[in-house]
Amino acid sequence: MLILGSAGARRRFAFATAGVSAAAVAAVTAAGCGPAPTIPPALPTRGGPPVIVIRDNANGTLVPVTAGDRVELILSSSYWDVAGSSAPRVLRQDGPATLMPRPSSCPGNIPGLGCIPIQMKFTALADGKAVIKASRTSCGEALRCGAHHTRFTVTVVVRD
Repeated sequence: MLILGSAGARRRFAFATAGVSAAAVAAVTAAGCGPAPTIPPALPTRGGPPVIVIRDNANGTLVPVTAGDRVELILSSSYWDVAGSSAPRVLRQDGPATLMPRPSSCPGNIPGLGCIPIQMKFTALADGKAVIKASRTSCGEALRCGAHHTRFTVTVVVRD
């Protein structure tokens, strides 16, 4: 038990609680930079074309799809700026990027974490390749990203 009767005890208590708070914010903010495992997977659709879901862990890969498939890009942070499809006649972007619901792992009472995922939808139209790129400079409020967390690129290969 700590009794806050003396000025020295109050300073030690304030220092100790500030350290705990800073560590908690740093841990949650760092978690916002990586993939969010709590994002629910896409549900299969009934009677429509398949939905191919691309997430953070697909960075740098080729994703094969069939013309008519729907493609959903879900990145784990709202700090991503998605450039869209490099070949709209091959892979058409179906609207702007939208914020998804806040995952349970993303505290609502700490601003600036960037841990709300974004989603962008596409439709595969014709044979060819399209590149989807995204970039960011921040992995949280006042937290610069490490080099391997600043760029996202995936190549979608569409076949009829």
